[in-house]
Amino acid sequence: MASWFSQITSTVTNIAGLSGTAEPIKTVADTVQNGQYYGKLAEHDLDWTLATGSSTENQVFYVSTNTGGFAFVQLIHSNIGLWNPTVSFTCRFYEPATKTNVFKNINMSAKFELSADRRSVKTDNFNITLDPTLTTYKIQITHPDLIVSLDFKRVDRGFKVGEGKTYLGGDQGSAAGFVSHKFWPRAEAKGTFIVDKAIHDVEGQGMFIHAIQGMQPQLIASNWNFVNFQSKDASLSMMQFTTTKQYGAVEINQGSVVLNDKLICVSVDNHVELQDLEKDPETEYDIPKKIKLTWRGKTIAEEGSTEEPKDVSVVMVVDVKVLVDKIDILSEIPWFLKKLVQTFVVKPYIYQWLDQATAEITVGDEKVQVQGSCFQELVFVSGF
Repeated sequence: MASWFSQITSTVTNIAGLSGTAEPIKTVADTVQNGQYYGKLAEHDLDWTLATGSSTENQVFYVSTNTGGFAFVQLIHSNIGLWNPTVSFTCRFYEPATKTNVFKNINMSAKFELSADRRSVKTDNFNITLDPTLTTYKIQITHPDLIVSLDFKRVDRGFKVGEGKTYLGGDQGSAAGFVSHKFWPRAEAKGTFIVDKAIHDVEGQGMFIHAIQGMQPQLIASNWNFVNFQSKDASLSMMQFTTTKQYGAVEINQGSVVLNDKLICVSVDNHVELQDLEKDPETEYDIPKKIKLTWRGKTIAEEGSTEEPKDVSVVMVVDVKVLVDKIDILSEIPWFLKKLVQTFVVKPYIYQWLDQATAEITVGDEKVQVQGSCFQELVFVSGF
């Protein structure tokens, strides 16, 4: 499940504060210096912060398998409002060859032990260890419903856009809250999933995100789009959210292009176009049959290089066919909380698809086409 909306029950603790006029925001693009959207990950960017107040922090590891499947594991620490911190994890394992499609959402005790450098964590069932070179994560899950052992090795480098944060309601000193994202857009993933007593060996391309929501999620965005495209020769990522009306209903997008195992572009001039809409009678949301995705930016200006950055553009039109899951966020929370949430949000749902797609990537005067696996997530959050 998307990290930005994994703790829906926390949204009922502080609904007040919506005003009739839009409050200012400072997007990740606004924090960029010298027009260079690529930001190098600093020494402590992957530390767990466990911020106080209304904050949810998580790390999520995505795997596009060589057999055409998909998986992710996610550890979440939520410290929202008046409630005690909660610790949980989610996992999706999808393997069409064996007709396996399992989603786990498991709450644990509040045990959350950080290493001295705050980059590794131990819980009752979920351990994440980052090696001293900051290049490889080892993920271990030991739970009666799920066992996972996964090695996750970064390819080339990670990134953030500008400071890596969007500030809502002001700037760094005055904002009501913030959203933070740090990325590894491509990694080598290898390991084992034991799901419902069946053993699955997995190997493929990975993507990693460390995210923090420094305020309650229903106050941040009305919807999210997430794209993770992986192929033998390229990786494309895109994350877009539309802020609530309180913050001007602004679309904020950040994406990346990896070609031949090298991160060549980080961009914010990207777009998601939902096409051939058809109403889902169950949710009454307009759901696309096609999604057009475009990236536009410049190659990264490397330190010490005298070469001028080249124009980069990507176009990918995905025929949306394989619905991995449609998740009713409210289906598992108590009735009285559900009724309270429904007063302020509009049927929160997550749609997840995994389809084959072809991307056309243009760098300067050179153009290539790559075929791969495209995971997409469309999240409807609130009507604010």
